[in-house]
Amino acid sequence: MAGGFGSRFWPTSTLSVPKQFIDFFGCGKSLLRQTFERVSKIFPEGHIIVTTHRSYTHLVQEQLPELDPQCILHEPAFKGTAPSMAYAAYFLRSIDPEANMVVLPADQLVFGEEAYTEAMEKALEYVATHPHLVTLGIRATYPETRYGYIQIGETDSVETGFEEFHKVKTFTEKPQEEFARMFVESGDFFWNTGLFAWNVNTIIDTMHPLLPEMMESFDHVFAGERSRDERRADVYRLYESFPNISVDHTVIEKAPNMYCQAGSFGWSDVGRWEDVYRESGKDTQGNVVQGGECDFYNSRNNLVLIPKDKIAIVKDLEGFLINVTDNVILVCPKDEDDIRNCRNSLMLKHGDKYM
Repeated sequence: MAGGFGSRFWPTSTLSVPKQFIDFFGCGKSLLRQTFERVSKIFPEGHIIVTTHRSYTHLVQEQLPELDPQCILHEPAFKGTAPSMAYAAYFLRSIDPEANMVVLPADQLVFGEEAYTEAMEKALEYVATHPHLVTLGIRATYPETRYGYIQIGETDSVETGFEEFHKVKTFTEKPQEEFARMFVESGDFFWNTGLFAWNVNTIIDTMHPLLPEMMESFDHVFAGERSRDERRADVYRLYESFPNISVDHTVIEKAPNMYCQAGSFGWSDVGRWEDVYRESGKDTQGNVVQGGECDFYNSRNNLVLIPKDKIAIVKDLEGFLINVTDNVILVCPKDEDDIRNCRNSLMLKHGDKYM
């Protein structure tokens, strides 16, 4: 999934080049490119599908030149993850009526790729023989309040050979810190990574009663023998009428056949600037610089992003984000959660000029 516009990472992430297409860590690869290379070790050529807004198709093609253009699903409107996943499931079923699939956001970081690969392969093996939806969880190790939490059910019915798969008991979205601490201490909770696996028929059958009008539209689009161009034209015509909804709230949290796979690899949801800072290399004072140069004086634990031809002087600052682009300068605490609202307020005043 590579269709979001990453407003929390404004002004680096813009409407024309959102965060999944950006190299945040100076490694020469965007988040999308890193995700693609990671899954290319698991899936053969032609088995990787990218869903994205139609305005980003050229960016996908530029960053993934080896990807067959037929494997890019163009979304004609920003409608959230539920329509995107449904579209991908129907598309894959039209190619292979018994296909199994994993769903991967294009803007996450993974550490320990061998364990990650093993988890993906095990998930595919599981959903091929079980009519369940699987969400991959990472055991919660500290009380992060920005993540969703999964509580697993009783473990006395764990299946031999699939010991890491557990029936989901509850989902909790972004709890307050006191509850997050209780979740970590209990040992029964996992962070919800947004990585999913299922058989195409399982997800379509599960989504049908939950989102009947949207799913009936897809039934019509993919009925009978029709060309991809004909189906794409119908999707373009119908997509605008779909609700703008998250698969988490409409399907994952309501599905009776939801299971959690306990993952054991390093994972980070790059959701705000503090995450970029945490995963970046730092100098002896804990400062991070991306792009140009920066001289620090009595300054610690800052994140500075400036154009390559610029230099910044930073004095007496601690824990700040300094983000300089061609037409915007943003200075705020690096753990600030209100950047999206600042962006939206500026948009109301100036339209798309600085977006």
